[in-house]
Amino acid sequence: MDPPDYMMILRPFDPWRGSLCTCPEKLSLNPYTGCAHGCLYCYASSYIRHFSDCRPKGGIDRLSSEIARLRGDELISLSNSSDPYPPVEKELGITRSCISLIKRKGLRLQVVTKSDIVLRDVDLLSDMRAAVSITITSLRLDDRLEPGAPSSIMRLKAIRKLTDEGIPVAARIDPIIPGMNDSEIDALVESVADAGASYVISSTYKARQDSWRRMSLAFPEVMQSLRPMYFVHGERIGGYRYLPHEIRHAILSRVRDACHLHGIRFGSCREGFGSDASCDGSHLTEAQKHRILR
Repeated sequence: MDPPDYMMILRPFDPWRGSLCTCPEKLSLNPYTGCAHGCLYCYASSYIRHFSDCRPKGGIDRLSSEIARLRGDELISLSNSSDPYPPVEKELGITRSCISLIKRKGLRLQVVTKSDIVLRDVDLLSDMRAAVSITITSLRLDDRLEPGAPSSIMRLKAIRKLTDEGIPVAARIDPIIPGMNDSEIDALVESVADAGASYVISSTYKARQDSWRRMSLAFPEVMQSLRPMYFVHGERIGGYRYLPHEIRHAILSRVRDACHLHGIRFGSCREGFGSDASCDGSHLTEAQKHRILR
C-alpha cells in the first residue's frame, strides 16, 4: 500500500498554490531536514523544528520506489526547504545518490543551492536534463547574512565551473533588502553575468516573525527603518509581510534592467512582476536536454 501523501519523499511543490506563485508543476525533494547555513532571512526556519540542526531526512530510502512510479518527464526541485549540499553531504553523499536515481529515470532536475559542493557532482549533472540555481545575496555582507554558507566568491567560482562544463546556471539574487543589499544590484548582476549565469531570479525580502527577529539583532538600524514599510504600509500575503507593491516593483525593475544591460534574462519569484521566461529558471533544464540530444 502506498504511504499517505504526508509521508511521501517527493511532494508537489507549493501544494497550496500561493496567489503569487507562478512556478510550473514540479516535485520537491529535500534529502536533508534543516540547514547549516544559518541565513538570517530564511523563511523555512519558521516551520521546521530544530532547523539549524541539519540531518538526513527520514524515509529517503523510499525515493527509488517513488521515482519508479513517475512517467519520466517530471521536474524535480532539489531543494526548497533546505540546501541539498550541507557540509555533511561531503561524507554522506545522500544528495549524490538522489541525483543518480533521478538521472537513471531521465527526469528533469533543478538544483537550488548556496554551496560549491555541487561541483563534486558535475559528472552526473552534465549528462542529464539538469540546471543549477545558485543564490548570491551580497558581495559585502554575505558573511553576516549567511554565516554558515560558502562565500559569495566561492559561489561565483562555482557558477563559472558549472557553465564551463555546459551546465546551465541561474543566479538567484534573493532576497533584496532595502538599505542592505539594494545598492549592490548592479554589481551583483554584473558579477553573475561575468561568471557565466544565463538567467537571474530575484525577489524582495518577505518578513516572518523569526527572520525579522534575527535580522533586527544583526542590523538593528536598518530593520528599524524598514519597520513602517513592512508593518504599516506593506502587504500581508500568505503569512508573510511584503514591501509595498510600488517599492517592490521599483526594486525589481532595477534588477531586470541590469540583467538586460548585461545580456541575460530575468525572472521574479512570488512578486506579481513578471518574468522573461520561467519564474524559477526551470526552463534551463530543457536547454540542457537539447544539448544532450545533439
